[in-house]
Amino acid sequence: MEVKSYLELRGQLAERDRSLREKVLSLEEAAALVNDGDSVGIGGSTLSRTPMAMIWALIRARKKELSISRSIVSSDGDLLFASGICNHITTSWFSQGIVWGVSKVMRHYVESRKARYDEWSHLAMGMRFKAGAMGVPFLPMRSMLGSDVMRQRPEARQIDCPFTGENLLLVPALNPDVAIIHVQRCDAYGNAQMDGLQFMDIDLAMAANKVILTTERIVSNDQIRRAPDQTKIPFRRRCRGRSAVWLGTARMQRSLRAAIPAHGLLHFACQW
Repeated sequence: MEVKSYLELRGQLAERDRSLREKVLSLEEAAALVNDGDSVGIGGSTLSRTPMAMIWALIRARKKELSISRSIVSSDGDLLFASGICNHITTSWFSQGIVWGVSKVMRHYVESRKARYDEWSHLAMGMRFKAGAMGVPFLPMRSMLGSDVMRQRPEARQIDCPFTGENLLLVPALNPDVAIIHVQRCDAYGNAQMDGLQFMDIDLAMAANKVILTTERIVSNDQIRRAPDQTKIPFRRRCRGRSAVWLGTARMQRSLRAAIPAHGLLHFACQW
């Protein structure tokens, strides 16, 4: 596992586009910002604020060997594995929901060694994104100590706290090449507002080198300024490279699903 150095992160930070300019792109243009082999952080959690339109765009673009990280993965992970664009997912839980158990699609791809699945505790995922956002190589925690999850994660390191002598676990930072986050509203400059739970999205946006936003509504900058406390991802925070904002309503996303080619998804359907 590669953890980026502070100087490397500072170099990427210095290259940020901090200009106040319109960043609205089509899904196809946004998908072109993701390169084969990139590490991609996905915002939201389970079925909440999952950027499905952007995931479908990556599938249509036939991306290859993407490495995905997310707090909790649901049906989005099934699509990513079954479409063939992703060969590695890092998360804390991979399921449609607790009552249905672990994803059958994930089990098929991992047990047949077609893909890799790295499981961390939920807190560990948050701490890893937090470390990436802070620009530090790791953060300490107690979660996972004494658990079988820790035994499966040699990347984490145990230490004795230099102040208290207590046993702590160090988890490495996560700095995705690209973050894909869905929000309720955003202006054309990339000032994003979220309603409800924020999950790990703010840290994810700060940790990533590039951020792609999809949104339910593109609103005026005046509307954003009327409620500045609701702006959780301001344009200056997220523009570490090129960035994109795409407007997608529920109706538009339904039409996108209907237009999806059958590439790789027949096997996904058979698994269920």
